[in-house]
Amino acid sequence: MEEMSVYELLHANTLQAVAEGHKASFCLEDTSCDEGYNRRYACTSHTQGLSPGCYDTYNADIDCQWIDITDVSPGKYILKVTVNPKRNVLESNFANNVVRCDVHYTGRAAHLSGCQTSS
Repeated sequence: MEEMSVYELLHANTLQAVAEGHKASFCLEDTSCDEGYNRRYACTSHTQGLSPGCYDTYNADIDCQWIDITDVSPGKYILKVTVNPKRNVLESNFANNVVRCDVHYTGRAAHLSGCQTSS
């Protein structure tokens, strides 16, 4: 999948995108699960998917999991992450596929707060 998720950095006042990125996917698997849930899918066993209560996580150093903010000025922004934006992966509920977080970018660090899930 060319876009498993889309990352948008929006200016807090205008909601205009100032930077964007995306996450490509080559395999979906249960890397970890909440207590009471079991891993069912693993790329090494040639089964793909995400089980309820489980998630697929990646290290921060894997390419295409970031937004280039080189030209972004310090200020207040909103990070909007949309998972499965084209609904290529079947889900029982698409209502929790968007997360928005407040971002305060100092020019040296980005501080996130107030994250909320929506559709």
